Amino acid sequence: MSGNSRGIVAAGHPATAEAGALTLNAGGNAVDAAIAAITTSFIAEPVLTAAGGGGFMLVADSTSRATLYDGFARMPFGKALTGIQPELKAVPIDFGDTVQTFHIGQASVGTPSLLAMLFHAHKVHGKLPLSEVLAPGLDAARSGIRLNQLQASFIKLLTPILTDTDACRALHRPMRIGDSSEELWREGESFRNPDLANTLEMLTIEGIDEMYHGDLAKEIVKSCSPYGLLGMEDMRARQVFERKPLSIDLLGGTLLTNPPPSSGGLLIGFAATMLDHLYQNHETSGLPWPVLVAEGLRAASLLRREGFDSRIHDPEITQQMFEPDHLEKAAARISERFLGIGDEKSKEPDNRHGSTTHISVIDKDGLAVSMTSSNGEGSGIVVPGTGIHLNNMLGEEDINPLGFHALPGGATLSSMMAPSIFLEHDKPALVLGSGGSNRLRGAILQALLRYQLLGQDVESAVHAPRLHNEGDQLDIEPGFLNDHERELLMQMGWKLRDWQSQSVYFGGVHAITRSATGNMHGCGDPRRGGAIAFA
Repeated sequence: MSGNSRGIVAAGHPATAEAGALTLNAGGNAVDAAIAAITTSFIAEPVLTAAGGGGFMLVADSTSRATLYDGFARMPFGKALTGIQPELKAVPIDFGDTVQTFHIGQASVGTPSLLAMLFHAHKVHGKLPLSEVLAPGLDAARSGIRLNQLQASFIKLLTPILTDTDACRALHRPMRIGDSSEELWREGESFRNPDLANTLEMLTIEGIDEMYHGDLAKEIVKSCSPYGLLGMEDMRARQVFERKPLSIDLLGGTLLTNPPPSSGGLLIGFAATMLDHLYQNHETSGLPWPVLVAEGLRAASLLRREGFDSRIHDPEITQQMFEPDHLEKAAARISERFLGIGDEKSKEPDNRHGSTTHISVIDKDGLAVSMTSSNGEGSGIVVPGTGIHLNNMLGEEDINPLGFHALPGGATLSSMMAPSIFLEHDKPALVLGSGGSNRLRGAILQALLRYQLLGQDVESAVHAPRLHNEGDQLDIEPGFLNDHERELLMQMGWKLRDWQSQSVYFGGVHAITRSATGNMHGCGDPRRGGAIAFA
């Protein structure tokens, strides 16, 4: 959809997008709208993000005025008490065609920095009073939002986690008159969290320091004791880091995305640069686009097999990834595969669920916000009386590739989340991001390439079929490949697994475009319940 307006919001649920648009209509800017949207998503998308989680917000109106706010979880400084084993409960989740084990409990909780990021970003950029910005989220938490089929299915899928403790079960199971069923919230029922509304209202009045220095901080720490690592030292430590976005010139513009120590943006940038290079190389430029995409994604995956994760906190890693020699070697590997040589495996950690959601916003002045957040699958721990379900970031294998609790205290966990903004003529032209664990970077990359390289409109770029690589296997949505492309990929050693329909597995890209004349288009990814709203 498109139009000229006061702005546009793309998000993972109609209520989330509408809260942002309402805030734009009230005179708020893109940052105000993003905050209104995400606090509403705590209710509309209750197991994809939460107040006890983490995230990233990229704010930009040009290359020189761009900031990445890092509010992701960090490794606690604390150690388990002598003689007490840290609590990491292994919980198997049945996806139907496979079972994946997640880890929850007190020792799975990293610093809950998301709210600190939102309050900080509002202090720097906000136009409306914070109480007005949070009003849609508070109303949603008290009145409730009807669960759609997708969100209800997520709750059902994660039932073993959401019922692990009495407090978590109480938050996710409504009181039904005349029904003694233990079943959690179902499709069509209004999920609500009045305790969270009270907590956010209290923080609006008393200030965010209450959550990290005051009695609320003590309650959060108490909820993670005695079998966890989170302590008051972690709560009092710096929660939000302002980073210079990773900036890469390619495809006729500039890609701004999440920099290290997060890995998703760097891997997207590397794969996009590789594809840009292959398209300009006369030996590979004539190859089918899907083949080049598969090989570009594989090249990024190989980095993780070669020690990328252990070096992600190295301040020189970005420079090393984009050194001409490194890019040439990666391109040579792809050329060798076209000739039938080379068989490196590129398997990497995966999270089948990908409990993440994304919000994109552009306001009437061209200020753009790309924000991705997550609570993991949740730790199963709800801080009593607060409505805050704490994250399980320390128990997520895909963001702890070196092993659980392997990082030093205070280190930022490396996330795949990659909120991104593509600039043309130094102005935001495409704002996008996705949920979906390690699939999100492929989803973002393919949407970007379809829009910028193939010239597709944003709706077509988001709706188009996708592929995802795991080792030497390609998962493929229907309609992506023709017979010639399939044959060529199989000749190169790819094993193809065809999906019968598009799936939440392939991410959820919520994207917005803005032309030089200010005309805006947007699309929410139907794979993850996406929606847009104009102000």
